[in-house]
Amino acid sequence: MADYFEPTVVQQIIPNADMTPLERLLLTHIFQSERDDDGWYFFAEECPANVIVVDRESLVAALAETRDEDSSVHAYVAEQFASAATDDAEVDLDLSGTSWEFMLQDIIKRSGTLAHVTVVSAFTCSKMRPDGFGGMAVLITADAIRGKSTNDILGEFLDEAEHGSLAAAPGFGDHILLRLTEQNVRAALPEIIGADPSLTTVGAEDIADSDIRAACLAVVERTDLSEERGAAVFNAAIGAIRQAEQRRATSA
Repeated sequence: MADYFEPTVVQQIIPNADMTPLERLLLTHIFQSERDDDGWYFFAEECPANVIVVDRESLVAALAETRDEDSSVHAYVAEQFASAATDDAEVDLDLSGTSWEFMLQDIIKRSGTLAHVTVVSAFTCSKMRPDGFGGMAVLITADAIRGKSTNDILGEFLDEAEHGSLAAAPGFGDHILLRLTEQNVRAALPEIIGADPSLTTVGAEDIADSDIRAACLAVVERTDLSEERGAAVFNAAIGAIRQAEQRRATSA
């Protein structure tokens, strides 16, 4: 069985004063962390966590001390907390529906010192699998979150090899709308199994990476997204028309 890892580092020190109590609580559970003067250094030796377990009292205090308008994840976490068992000392939070990138972007928006944050990840595997290695670089600013993986880079190289300089020209771009990752499937297993005791007698730990790989391949083979693709093309075309109208109005 092969194990897949995503060691990750946030390259900038995040000032403690720029984080809301909720962001600080979540980020210190998503990542490993070290204090650095008045800030925090965040990193993950294996992989940033999608599912975290937090102390109930700490979560109650963090939610109370953080205004909804200051944090894009406040409502998301508050909704999960509201449905959690009231007699547990710890609360499980599934963060797969949001992203630590959004939290870092909120921090940048309010920060007086951070203009951007860069995050670098390596994709590694315990066996020499052809799909087990690579990496990702992410640039987060107040206005945008941009990322590029080694697969993206290889795709650009292949496009350029096939189409020459046209591959880099505006209008030629290829944009990925959906990516099914085995890591996200693995992270979703505990909640899915825990939500319905009658679903299965196996635990998340009993499900092998090979089971997830086979299931993902089957889903990809059976799934037809032609209608969704058509809708995306239509919406992008409408968006392009509106962009052109705004550009013409601005230049008039």
